[in-house]
Amino acid sequence: MEKRNTLSQLIGFCTACLIILFGAGLILCTRAVSAAAAQAIGLCARVVIPSLFPFMVLSSLCLSSGVGNRISRLFARPMEVLFHLPGSCAPAVILGWIGGYPVGARTVFDLYDRRLCTEEEAARLLTFCSCCGPAFLCGAVGAAIFGSREIGILLWLCHIIAALIIGMVQGRFLSLSKRGQREHTVSSTVSFARQFTQAVSTSFSAILNVCGFVIFFAALMALLEDVGLLAAAETVLFFLPEGMAAPLLRGLMEMTGGTAALTSSPLLTFPQAMALAAGIAGWGGLSIHAQVLSLREDRDIPMTSYFFGKAFHGILSAVLTYGISFYFLPAPTLHSAFAPMGRLSDMTLLNPAYYILVCGLYLAVCLIATALVLRTGEREKTKDSCQTRRKTV
Repeated sequence: MEKRNTLSQLIGFCTACLIILFGAGLILCTRAVSAAAAQAIGLCARVVIPSLFPFMVLSSLCLSSGVGNRISRLFARPMEVLFHLPGSCAPAVILGWIGGYPVGARTVFDLYDRRLCTEEEAARLLTFCSCCGPAFLCGAVGAAIFGSREIGILLWLCHIIAALIIGMVQGRFLSLSKRGQREHTVSSTVSFARQFTQAVSTSFSAILNVCGFVIFFAALMALLEDVGLLAAAETVLFFLPEGMAAPLLRGLMEMTGGTAALTSSPLLTFPQAMALAAGIAGWGGLSIHAQVLSLREDRDIPMTSYFFGKAFHGILSAVLTYGISFYFLPAPTLHSAFAPMGRLSDMTLLNPAYYILVCGLYLAVCLIATALVLRTGEREKTKDSCQTRRKTV
């Protein structure tokens, strides 16, 4: 007991010291921190909200409208065979792989709230359905950093293959659920208009939490860089190949800054840069993990497997990408992320207005498809009720 009290007091003292030092750093480095926070606010307005908000609304609608039940029946067998999970978990995997961080995690928590998965199943789902989306890897990494959308597609494919392997390994060796268990289904009696308004309001509050962590970690990274702690940490990692320490340290904290730091490391070979980008995207960064923890709130879902899974995801993604880029791809030069693109397709991909338009059209199509599915489902129920009445008569 005395050792535990001493340890808790020591942890409390260190935490208080860090908070005081953080406050002092904010005062001494106001200009750098303010500039980084302002830049992060612009990033949220241009990229984070347009890319994540439509998918969050879509995930809520899928589960509340009954579309998730149809997806569950369609993917029940693959989910059971590959991941030892019920088909009701399929929406989290699909939306997580397409929507990106942290859409998959939010869908998992919604599934858990609706009793469509257990605590153990939710914990395993988080390790491989919370992934980096194709929009970030193809646009911000592939087109902007490596000058090729095809490279971004390759990074995303390796990212998904690594997630698939993690899910299969966990389903094979760490599953505690019994095979053949029945899935819980939720029949929705709420009107579609109410479902839509609830999905938008809850998704907007969730996206505000995400933006808050993006802004905070951007300010924190600017503070660490301004006081020289990042440079000191780079010198400690002298045993790494030259140019690799800066992206790794920044990617450990925040994914966007880590991948952007690749452009300041001209000595990296092409396979090394590709593997670093894949590893940073697979890990996600402490900023992403803080977003996931904020979305979890007070749910009794263990997160230990999530952190180990994300670490393994980053390593496996880096290994796969390094092997493919080393043996099968040419070695184009790595140019600056702010250099003008030479192709019209790359410029339109990085244009925020174009991306917002695409996301808006995608959301509109999803809403129309959802309404049609619900309408056909209601017609089928009406026909079944009429047939039962005729039989009884």
